[in-house]
Amino acid sequence: MRMYNPEWEAIKDFDYPATMTEVQFDLAGLEIPEDHGHALYQELCRFLPWLAETPEAGVHSVHGAPSGRNANLVINRRVKLVLRIPVERVKDVEALVGKVVDAGAGPITIGALKVRRLAPSRTLYAHFADMGSEDEAEFLARAKAELEAMGIQCGLMCGKKRHLTTPAGQVVGYSLMLYDLTLLQSMQVIERGLGRHRVYGCGIFVPHKSIKEVVAQ
Repeated sequence: MRMYNPEWEAIKDFDYPATMTEVQFDLAGLEIPEDHGHALYQELCRFLPWLAETPEAGVHSVHGAPSGRNANLVINRRVKLVLRIPVERVKDVEALVGKVVDAGAGPITIGALKVRRLAPSRTLYAHFADMGSEDEAEFLARAKAELEAMGIQCGLMCGKKRHLTTPAGQVVGYSLMLYDLTLLQSMQVIERGLGRHRVYGCGIFVPHKSIKEVVAQ
């Protein structure tokens, strides 16, 4: 049985003129490297060259179970490609349907798409945020400063250290949780993101369960 959350009522009545949305694609293939952010972006740019000129766009990291071979992830029917893009670009990303990409572990066919409206949450989570520093204290300080520049004061919780390989070298960052946000603030963060390399999967926030549940675990 699902427990009632009073935040649901606030979200239902919350009206926000969103400028960004998400498009989710089915994938058919075998594996993708765990460290695939840059390679996947390069492949997508072959069919969506405007991605390189759209700084607000983001490409979510592809999440799959470890294959046990060469630090790869398994592609199954539950694994999706998700892009966060300006609403006016939805028709443009249809160009990906049926295309084949290879991020380094074999061909992957991009299938049918589904558009998903972005929703606010008082607690947000980013799998990987790159603030330009691998020192945890400096990472949090930079994230806080960027939020304050947006007029946002909230709680921050740093998580697991993560790595990403790019032509310019290895990027080091952390997972990051933000909490005690207003609904308006959460939408600002969701649409804008934090830090660098959104097209590599960094600084893209999604709704998360209550911070109280996380601390209690």
